[in-house]
Amino acid sequence: MAAIMFEQNDAETMYNAFINVFLTRPGGGDVYYKTAINNADRGGTWSGSLDILGTQDAYERTGDPEKKDLVNDLLTTWLKYNPTPWSWDGWNDDIGWFTLALIRGYQMTGNQPFLDSAKYGFDYAFGRGWETQHNDGGIWEENPEYSARENPPRQATKEALANDSLGKVACMIYQSTHDQGYLEKGKQIYAWVSTHLFDSTTGQVNTGVDQSGKVDTGTAAYNQGTFLDYANLLYEITGNRDYYNDAKRAIDFGRGKLTVNGVFSNPAGYLNTWADEMARGAGHFVRDNGLWSEYHSWMKQNADAIVQNRRTDLGLTWNAWAQPTPGDSALTANNFISAMAWLQFTPAMQPNEIGGIHTITNQGNGMAIDSAGKYGNGSPVIQWGKNDSLNQRWQLTQNSDTSWNIINLATWQSLDCPGGKDADNLAIVQWFSGRGANQRWWIDRQDDGTYKIWNKGSGKALDSANSTSNGAALIQYGWNGSSAQRWLLQ
Repeated sequence: MAAIMFEQNDAETMYNAFINVFLTRPGGGDVYYKTAINNADRGGTWSGSLDILGTQDAYERTGDPEKKDLVNDLLTTWLKYNPTPWSWDGWNDDIGWFTLALIRGYQMTGNQPFLDSAKYGFDYAFGRGWETQHNDGGIWEENPEYSARENPPRQATKEALANDSLGKVACMIYQSTHDQGYLEKGKQIYAWVSTHLFDSTTGQVNTGVDQSGKVDTGTAAYNQGTFLDYANLLYEITGNRDYYNDAKRAIDFGRGKLTVNGVFSNPAGYLNTWADEMARGAGHFVRDNGLWSEYHSWMKQNADAIVQNRRTDLGLTWNAWAQPTPGDSALTANNFISAMAWLQFTPAMQPNEIGGIHTITNQGNGMAIDSAGKYGNGSPVIQWGKNDSLNQRWQLTQNSDTSWNIINLATWQSLDCPGGKDADNLAIVQWFSGRGANQRWWIDRQDDGTYKIWNKGSGKALDSANSTSNGAALIQYGWNGSSAQRWLLQ
């Protein structure tokens, strides 16, 4: 009998299986995931956040409106039962997971309370948790005044779990607001992690460090993946190649040292998730940097193991991807998130060259599409001589209908056809990414190797208007096949 192999529809199938088993709508507008197969209680605070992150992975893959609505409903319910302030929780990594789900949810929905709560959570955890008397900085895993009250009391430590999750949050708040203070804090936390917990020779992310400076050299896929995603975020935001190099070392250590014959697999009963953050970190790093030729076969190997070892009655796979999923009804929703997440970031076939980060230049005038670094809805998109700045770097990701999102790395806003209007000569702008038809673009390769880029909403093609002046507007026009409408992805 031939081995079962991962196919592209398996990502959606496993997501739907997770929904079928765990999603609960008890009435009153509440929407949440239940705790376990046999436990209908609403999921917990940080554990509930991890479940929501899995739903966000599915939305990131597809851009489907119903998934966006579910993200919105899940986070609205979560905030209803877990409103700020969060002084009842002394664990800063808990607040890291709360705020990761919230800031990511804001980037997907634009719901202001999610951003406000994410900012509150980061400010609160950083404000109480960052201190320099011990270890020259870093954020406490559990703040000392709380750990002293544990039974028995425990010595407070500084760990990757809190620092990397909160560092990611700082970067994402910066993407969402352009508040430079959050980026500076994100870089500050990263600098501490990279010198105290990261081994730049091997790529290993260590668990933490105690107050005497003794490093806990334990490893975990979630720590490795969170750092990987954090490093890649900072690389994309700043263009600093050192962050890319750290991310490369981190993914290679994870692949080589934290797998069983290349597959992430951990059956430990105490675990909630295991490799969900590795799925996000690897998925973003490989996709955005065009590294499919190096990593796709390995990612596909893990996806194959996941589908081969899923429970046939539920369609879900636990944290030990290399082992059959047991028929234990006490398994929690968290136990299945890692496998579901991995499938959201793994294409069944190695992708072509369109996805990833590119400079987009016109065949006719040689000029690049440029954001001018101007942030704000309605900001113009211009053309400028190619200089490879962040203003000219665009992240291309795909939707379930095969259209593309085009996001600028300086502004983190989307290339937008205003209102989806079909008027010729209409100037293209930037807008908060909502993934509507006016922000979805078909990108069709032409016989000469250039690309036609045309809007789903308007049906019109991007056009340089044959201008050779720096600052000239980028427009749309009916397709005529001229060099003004042919684009190179570099």
